[in-house]
Amino acid sequence: MVKAKKMSTTKIQMPTAARAGLSLLLIGAIFVGIGSYTHKGGFSLYGLPIAIIGFLLYILSSIMMARKKKRKPTKK
Repeated sequence: MVKAKKMSTTKIQMPTAARAGLSLLLIGAIFVGIGSYTHKGGFSLYGLPIAIIGFLLYILSSIMMARKKKRKPTKK
């Protein structure tokens, strides 16, 4: 038998707020898409703020994480 090589997986460190923002963005985009496809403006209008809030949450948490990384002194 041939053993399968272990794939080295590096986990991406992402804050939970960024993950929540991405999921809100995805859900909001799905709502907007379904509302546009079925010509239901109310459903589409309901998904738009969800997508905007998700995008802002993701961007703000990513910026905050980048600033934290920049401030943290590196050990030698």
